[in-house]
Amino acid sequence: MATEKNLNDTRDSLDRIQQFEVSKLERSNELGIALSFVDTLKSAQAVVDLYKRIPMAALPDFTEEQLNAIKGQANADYQMFDTILKFDPAKEGTAQKRQEIITQVQTRRDAVFQQLWQYIAYGVARLTDTSLLEVQARATIQGIKDEAKVFTDKLASDQGDAEKALKAIRDVAVEQGVSQQAAYFKGEAEDQEAKAEVWLTRTYQFAGGLGAFALVGLFLHRWEWLAPKSSIEVFQFVTSKVLIFALLGFMLIMAARNYASHKHNAVVNRHRQNALLTYRALVAAAGEQGTEDIVLAHAAACIFSPQETGYSGAKSEGFGGSKSVLELMTKGASKSGD
Repeated sequence: MATEKNLNDTRDSLDRIQQFEVSKLERSNELGIALSFVDTLKSAQAVVDLYKRIPMAALPDFTEEQLNAIKGQANADYQMFDTILKFDPAKEGTAQKRQEIITQVQTRRDAVFQQLWQYIAYGVARLTDTSLLEVQARATIQGIKDEAKVFTDKLASDQGDAEKALKAIRDVAVEQGVSQQAAYFKGEAEDQEAKAEVWLTRTYQFAGGLGAFALVGLFLHRWEWLAPKSSIEVFQFVTSKVLIFALLGFMLIMAARNYASHKHNAVVNRHRQNALLTYRALVAAAGEQGTEDIVLAHAAACIFSPQETGYSGAKSEGFGGSKSVLELMTKGASKSGD
């Protein structure tokens, strides 16, 4: 059994010759065409191709002696290539040395094949061994299955996240829809509040005018130019005061009623706005217990049924949604029983 150090050294030597770039041996740019080694390229490539037929995976199967043989041949051929890379005509002398190197490379392929053919044959047989191919195929298939399982789990997780995101989007859309509808009631409430403030100011004005006229009326008869001189003038004087009092009183009552009406409408629209805004919260709090319709019936009754606010003198006719709520509760009970 080969040592780990010898195995690693052989691996490095074999990898170095397998990865060698044969095109570097030409050296036409440095030496010129006449002194270049272009004639060695084809033979050098054939030598490198022989080494490439020895698979790295087969090296652990060889003995110490066999690894030494492969390593020795690989180092010798790399040294031959390195001689070409370092060839210097000024130092090497005549062209005879260059020709000897070219001849050595051109005849090297057959010598290498004689030394390595058995290792090449074993490596090829090992690569085509059906049992090994079966083991590798099983390992590959298992790896694919493992990756597919991870991918499937990720898809399931992503699908769950997508469903949660879709539900969140739908909830937001519902909330936006409810908020948009509530905005109509909010706008109406604000408009009614503004009108109520106007009529409240007018109510104060009419009340102040009526009080001022009543106070002044106590002293009108003392003014010489207004004092009645006969019974007819007394009748006219009293009648005019009564008519003015009646007119101011009527305007005061109408202003107060308009204020109460607008204030009533403002409060009712605020109630409707709050009913819409709290509807989703009440449904969420109720959970999946079939009470959504009941909450919806209450919200609808709060929105559309007549409501007593204290600003209107008429009494409401009761909660219009009570009967519907009882019916829905009966239906919910029957569904749960089924």
